[in-house]
Amino acid sequence: MSIPHPMSVDKILESVGRLPSPPRAIVEIVRTLEDGDASAEVLAKQIETDPGLITSVLRLVNSSHYSISGGVPSIRHAIVLLGFNAIRNLVCVNGISDYFKQSSQNIFNYEDFIRHSVGVGCVAKVFAKSVSINPDSAFVAAMLHDVGQFALAITAPDEYRMVIDYKNTHNCRISDAETATIGIDHAKIGAHLAKHWNLPIEICSAIEFHHQPPDSVVNRAPMSDLIHVADVLSHAMELGSTEQVSPLSDNAMLRLHLSLHQVAISLGKIEEEYTDYTHMIGL
Repeated sequence: MSIPHPMSVDKILESVGRLPSPPRAIVEIVRTLEDGDASAEVLAKQIETDPGLITSVLRLVNSSHYSISGGVPSIRHAIVLLGFNAIRNLVCVNGISDYFKQSSQNIFNYEDFIRHSVGVGCVAKVFAKSVSINPDSAFVAAMLHDVGQFALAITAPDEYRMVIDYKNTHNCRISDAETATIGIDHAKIGAHLAKHWNLPIEICSAIEFHHQPPDSVVNRAPMSDLIHVADVLSHAMELGSTEQVSPLSDNAMLRLHLSLHQVAISLGKIEEEYTDYTHMIGL
């Protein structure tokens, strides 16, 4: 299907800006990922403001994935048993996944989208510590890196179908199809939405530059570089996606001090993480 007069870029961004925000508790927790002073008490209160989030987290921590004897009756108990970082990461991953699922409206292939997002998250998490990045922040940035693609499909379905038609006809990457048909790609759409949600600037930048990180060897944007590398590797490993693989930025690898040898010896760990997370969120 094609449409003669797609919305202007400004109209698309205006429409995307009206997309419902994720639950307030999720946004608040994402904002505190880099806060070394964040406490278990504050985390528990944030989760307890959202009954749906409480139910989801308790369902997960009481699942066979964790096999905790006697069960976990409360969020505070879950934090004591599994640890602050584990529960915070679990809340972010599950909350973001649920947000996409509930908003998908049968327009968007939610499962493939989440599988790829989790795949990028697992690659990013495996390399995050070695490049001095918070692994939880990296995972969340990865879960959100393609949010612009999702937002376009939900808020401008005619334009999205036109993009997909162009992609299939020309056998190209979806970002190239977006630029050719609507004049903007999902990376820029996603960054616009992330800024609208007041997410941390490093996550907004990682979303915006995950296809094309800065060219300069000295330009330091480590989260953007990491999510770019993770996206390329996830596509190459076919973790939830069979999309064409974007070119890997040599400069991003240099800035992160990552070698192809490090990547090769980490493939098994990445696949383990991917299996773990997909099972955890029921995919």
